[in-house]
Amino acid sequence: MNVPESLPQVLIFIAMLVPGISFVTVRTWFVGWRAPDHGAGARILEALYVSAIFVIVYVGLGLAAVGLASEVTGMVTLGSFENWIDDGWRDTPAWWIGLVVVLLLVMIPGGVAAAMSSGRVVSELDDEGNVVRKLRRINRNQGTPRAWDLAGYGAETPRFVRVKTTTGVYVGGWFDVQGYVSTYPFERDIFIAHQWRMSKQGEFLEPLSDSLGVWVPITDDCLVEWIDAPAQKDEKQR
Repeated sequence: MNVPESLPQVLIFIAMLVPGISFVTVRTWFVGWRAPDHGAGARILEALYVSAIFVIVYVGLGLAAVGLASEVTGMVTLGSFENWIDDGWRDTPAWWIGLVVVLLLVMIPGGVAAAMSSGRVVSELDDEGNVVRKLRRINRNQGTPRAWDLAGYGAETPRFVRVKTTTGVYVGGWFDVQGYVSTYPFERDIFIAHQWRMSKQGEFLEPLSDSLGVWVPITDDCLVEWIDAPAQKDEKQR
């Protein structure tokens, strides 16, 4: 795709991109991030696709409205786009043009996304056995899309962590607020601020006094265990 160079090309590109961005942004706010949302190319392509749909609908409805108005009034040039381009826009208030632009490029696409992502009407039975119709959410913004993310959020409570790497070596230590767990959409890894010496069987032997922490990438072949430590071990590691 060629980069827009002239001002009209830039304006057309913006008009073709903003409706899709508005739609995708509102949808993401309702249903959360999806895998394609983390790639700039995929987001731009989707925005262009959605914008093209809105532009086609706008043009179709606009032509239909102009044609209907011309037929009803008998004025062939009523609302003529060519006449407006030639001279009509000079008499159009700037605030009106701005309002139409915001409405078509932002408000309508965002409203459509909200309507499509917010909920649906379903039939349910109440406590008395009567059929009632209720509005339910279609999708929910998932803050913990994977089990690893749920475990990572739960690790806010201090605990021991033991990782068996792909080579069979155990790495572990005391995980507290100084540690860090990366979650979706980033690659899984963990930083253990208080590293312990581990046996070949994965037993916690003693803290490493000269360690400033250890970073461990978590691959699909790794085994991660979170262990609730007794109070004496908690005091010992400190």
